[in-house]
Amino acid sequence: MPPGLLSKIGIDCMLSPGRDGLRGDGCVYELSSSHPVILNPEKLRPGDYVKLRLWFPEDNAYSAIELAEVQWVKNEWIKIELLLVSPTDQARLRQFVASAENTLPASAKMDGQIMIRA
Repeated sequence: MPPGLLSKIGIDCMLSPGRDGLRGDGCVYELSSSHPVILNPEKLRPGDYVKLRLWFPEDNAYSAIELAEVQWVKNEWIKIELLLVSPTDQARLRQFVASAENTLPASAKMDGQIMIRA
């Protein structure tokens, strides 16, 4: 990965299916210090790269997304595009989406984007 894409910001997020796709509640933090510092989501800007840890309901393990891009930030909401996802984590996300499809309306999109409330 090119050095310019190395993220110094992480987001931990508990996923849940939303009406318009994947949603989650999360926490934004700085990775560059030895003790992570919690950040206000408004510190993020469109185009910023972040790392994600996505937690699935009723699961003790998480998926690590090494590279994601901030699309926009509005108040406490952040729209994230997943850019670099391992095949294993892609499979976990697909399985989560498939299990949630029964509760989502047919118009809901699952296109590699997540809305996170931080």
